Amino acid sequence: MPDVILRPLTSSPREGVTILAVLRQTWGRLVHKQWLILYPLALGIINLLAFLAVYAAAGERISWSPFFKAGFDRWQFVYDRLLADFSLDSTLAVALAVGLGLCVLTAMIRAPFFRAIAGPGYPVAPRHGSEAAWLTSIYLFTNLVLWVLPFAGAGHVIIGQFIAFVTLVVAILLAFADYVVVFEQVGFVKALRRSVLLVGQRWAAVVVVFIVLQLVYFGLHELYRYFYDTADGVLIALPIIQIILDAFVVLLFDLVLIFLYEHIRHGAHRS
Repeated sequence: MPDVILRPLTSSPREGVTILAVLRQTWGRLVHKQWLILYPLALGIINLLAFLAVYAAAGERISWSPFFKAGFDRWQFVYDRLLADFSLDSTLAVALAVGLGLCVLTAMIRAPFFRAIAGPGYPVAPRHGSEAAWLTSIYLFTNLVLWVLPFAGAGHVIIGQFIAFVTLVVAILLAFADYVVVFEQVGFVKALRRSVLLVGQRWAAVVVVFIVLQLVYFGLHELYRYFYDTADGVLIALPIIQIILDAFVVLLFDLVLIFLYEHIRHGAHRS
């Protein structure tokens, strides 16, 4: 049995979950485990290095300001260089290898990250190889659906809006999939089904979290864009601040979603 030690948010399974209660637990965990941010911070740095590999493979000159400006909108860079004029070449091979490696590293870091949130200590590796493999498959699937698939609608307003809506629905339904893998020790398909089932029980709360997340990311993205577009050159402080702020947002919303997931799971077990 998985060793999740999070306590349910309410004393009775009949009491409704509230965002305020989730936020109280989130704040408590932030106060007592300040080093949790190191996990998403490490991922942010790894993501930047992964983009550097793709950027160099595309034949771009390695220069500070152009690189970080391209990295700010890296998915657009990938589309323009690799997908708009699709061809099977070495650059695409590098991008695919980097993408797969990034999914593996994400699984290797987020598995112990989830356990650090749930229990004492700061573990540094997944519990076993199958857990890392299941998480890798989850991240590979979600990246393909949520990031690569939307490019199919590029240049077509109606198709693009439809795909964006579908990917948002998929993102909401699979919000708990990676948590299920770690905390319930199930494989890829069962994790997807379990996430859909749990989201269905408290879909309004999950949607609220996603709306807030989208607003936060939109606000930060517009703020970053202002500095990247108006500055002649990128100051070293800008990408550093961006990585730290993004890591904190990831930490905050993983905390909220994990506490929400655990409460829903407790309610399902008691009902």
